[in-house]
Amino acid sequence: MSGYMVFPYGFESAFSYIKIQLHKERIKDTRTVRRVRSSPDLLVYDANKGRVWLVEVKSRNFDDETRVIIDKIEWYHRYWKDAILVTIIPHGHWFYAQYVWKLEVKNEYNLRKEFERLEDLFPDIETDTLYHFKPTIAEKMGRSIDNTHYFPESDEKFFVSELCRLVKNNKGNTKDQLFDILNRDNLVSMKLFTDYLEKLVEEREINETKNRFYRWKS
Repeated sequence: MSGYMVFPYGFESAFSYIKIQLHKERIKDTRTVRRVRSSPDLLVYDANKGRVWLVEVKSRNFDDETRVIIDKIEWYHRYWKDAILVTIIPHGHWFYAQYVWKLEVKNEYNLRKEFERLEDLFPDIETDTLYHFKPTIAEKMGRSIDNTHYFPESDEKFFVSELCRLVKNNKGNTKDQLFDILNRDNLVSMKLFTDYLEKLVEEREINETKNRFYRWKS
């Protein structure tokens, strides 16, 4: 994905026989067993930078990214402290990530405050690439792509008003700066954002001066 090589790492993929035995509780619950059972899902390799990460992926079907329950953090702290925890949720920015060692051991997390956006930790991943996964994730989690709660861009009138508000509250910012602010709490593609922004400039709903944007209307 976007220049990274991704390989299965967790015991589910490498130790299928052991996995069956663990679920049947035929193996003693030892430190080694807990380490194996909590092993991260993926190994991510960046050939250009010569870096490797272990990544655990959690999907959570929550409507609020500020109150998300994530279990086994204590295990990850104990056995995989240097791993990255990626959490996918059908709201907000959808893809969040954080180093395990930076997370407090508890059950509930505010992804906006305690996690980063996935592309902040893996900068070679483009936001547009993540955006294309939204419909598939929404379908698997039973979320409607026509609901503005999950897809604010699905309603043009609603989305345009959000962009106008964004520009008004952050007047004088560049397109990239506005896009960054928008995607802190949302997940929208740069192409979609650019198309709407250009349309609003053409309709004189938004003013552009020296690549900076303003909205003077109320």
